[in-house]
Amino acid sequence: MMNDRAKTLLVQLQAEVDLHYPDWKIGELEVAGSGLECLVCYANSAVHGPAALRIPWERWSSNDNDASVDGRKLLQQEATLAAHLFGHGLPVPQVYACHTGESLDFLASAFIANDGSAFASKDLGRIVAAIHAAPLPDFLPLAQDGAPLHEVLAERLARRAKVVENLTGVTLRLPDYGGLASRLELPGARRSLLHMDIRPANVLSYQGAIAAVVDWSNALVGDPALELARIAEYGCLGTDFLAGYGNPDCFSHLPPGVETLYRLDTAIMLAVVFLSEAPNPDLAWQKVNRVLELQETLISEW
Repeated sequence: MMNDRAKTLLVQLQAEVDLHYPDWKIGELEVAGSGLECLVCYANSAVHGPAALRIPWERWSSNDNDASVDGRKLLQQEATLAAHLFGHGLPVPQVYACHTGESLDFLASAFIANDGSAFASKDLGRIVAAIHAAPLPDFLPLAQDGAPLHEVLAERLARRAKVVENLTGVTLRLPDYGGLASRLELPGARRSLLHMDIRPANVLSYQGAIAAVVDWSNALVGDPALELARIAEYGCLGTDFLAGYGNPDCFSHLPPGVETLYRLDTAIMLAVVFLSEAPNPDLAWQKVNRVLELQETLISEW
């Protein structure tokens, strides 16, 4: 059932498209899905055929993982990265328009049929490898804010650890920002585009085949092992995935403690999500306990 905010956005979106893109001749809009950041609508266009229109719930949002997130800039990043990867043959939706207006911003792209069917982990591994092998975009993603990867990770590990402590009363014993940044700096490490949220919700499938990878809000540029550590913490880095990816020893180049820090980046983020953004006490404490487990591993490696 649509909430009032979704109904309002649908009316505004219909008016905005009719005004600025009359040649599209879209039919009646339908809600196709929603998440914490965006509403996704379905439209049938005389020009493009089935299309997906993605609208931020609000221009600005803030949460305990990230403060002052600009929904407009995230849409623009999504459009730019999708166009970049589509041009290199990656499975992403074709972008039709990224519209910014006084009352509403939206991203229009090809609608990808998604039946949620199970797909082969090996196929996902191949696609992630292709993303990591693709030419880099000519900008650093928003989550990086112009900074090198080791500084980004050190800052958010330290900041989000404080959030976990404040929300739970648990005391964490992680190194300070300087210690984290020093350990995470890897001169000469490979630099790739990282999606940083490869999970079933962002992998569209149809009849058992992967149709598209979507949602580049968390993208970074840096060591592919960081992405693989995140996928591992999501529970998806099995032998089939690694066979498709083509590198079963994907962490072997890392100095002691770095793989653990990469995994902590995900575990702490998920703990904050389930403590605050999408509260779920059982999952929250599972992730907090995982943070404590990784902390002990880090202490032994440090």
